Amino acid sequence: MRILFVAQRYHPCVGGVETQTRLVVRELARRGHDLKVVATTLREARLPVRLRVLGDSLLLPDGASYNDEGTPVHVLAPSLWDRLRMLPIAVRAMPFLARQYHILRRLGYPFFRSVFAPKLRPFIAWADVVHSVAGNYLGWTAQEVARALGRPFIVTPYVHPGQYGDGPDDARHWQLADAVLALLETDRKVLIERLRVPAEKVHLYGVVPLLPEQADGAGFRARHGLGKAPLVLFVGRMNDYKGAPALVQAASLVWETRPDVHFVFIGPASEDERRIFTGADARLHYLGRVSDQEKADAYAACDVFCMPSRHEILPAVYLEAWSYGKPVVGGPAPGLWELIEGNQAGIVVAQQPEAIAKGLLQLLQAPDWARHLGENGRRLVQQRYTREALVDTLEQIYSELLVRFASPQITR
Repeated sequence: MRILFVAQRYHPCVGGVETQTRLVVRELARRGHDLKVVATTLREARLPVRLRVLGDSLLLPDGASYNDEGTPVHVLAPSLWDRLRMLPIAVRAMPFLARQYHILRRLGYPFFRSVFAPKLRPFIAWADVVHSVAGNYLGWTAQEVARALGRPFIVTPYVHPGQYGDGPDDARHWQLADAVLALLETDRKVLIERLRVPAEKVHLYGVVPLLPEQADGAGFRARHGLGKAPLVLFVGRMNDYKGAPALVQAASLVWETRPDVHFVFIGPASEDERRIFTGADARLHYLGRVSDQEKADAYAACDVFCMPSRHEILPAVYLEAWSYGKPVVGGPAPGLWELIEGNQAGIVVAQQPEAIAKGLLQLLQAPDWARHLGENGRRLVQQRYTREALVDTLEQIYSELLVRFASPQITR
């Protein structure tokens, strides 16, 4: 089967979506399918806040296509002439027009489509099925081209309800797809009940933790001078909505009861985001970006994993922590209560320092209960969140769509 993945960002970009997509691509290729990836960027554009709305169109960074372990990755970088043709999109960055977000977004789309539809067409024409993990302009354009060429179009929506991915134009995009993959049951309900995607199109999909098979928790503790101290781990971007600043503030409250606890933070941060660690207590350890092996060692070393996120589209870090039998503390992001407390594998708290500290102390002060929650999480991952199960689901969906598209009675 010839399968084309369409992504806004792809490896070596760092992020949950990028990691999960690459995992699926590699497993499908291992099973003998013919894979290609098209992406608009392989690195994160560093733009001022007011210009970030243009980061996936007019101000896309340059990039070079490459071969990723046998899979061609094609970068659809716009030329200077392409950027000039898309120049009207720049009006979206004007602060006094911010309230007109959806109108300006819709008006800018034809300029993007005129540039990228011809770039996408030969790749989509090659494919038997098209699987998009891209939203916004790129996803919309890929869908239009796939429909014009009669190719099945599958989409994995990464939606933050109330933040992005659930606007009127997004909803229409999800509704018109041939299959829509929901990561969690909560996502499935949002897609069907709120965004009006036909229920028969929505399939429960999931995510998979991707970590080295072996991890050395003792080695991690030795490398970072942690000894046998209780350890709380955060893995993710050091931004506000993931909860890193709130966890830093919670640390001082935890120390009032348990001064022996150390906190390790792993993940990227902008210069502004790193300021939360300026002059920090020696019991706070910010490691930045690390290798997959170092991250695995950190999971193995920790006593509790904590990421009190307000919004979460791909909760792979919780699954990673559970892979090592660790209890987790999650935040108020939609779907996390169902995933974490619904499976008795951790606790969910408000993204407030006092609530986070209280939750951490509950687990740190009851190690037997914490271990029980962590083991529940480990069993959950082993039973439901394996690479094989996820790709089995994908193959079945792809095959069913190909059969349906081969029928002369197909309606879309």
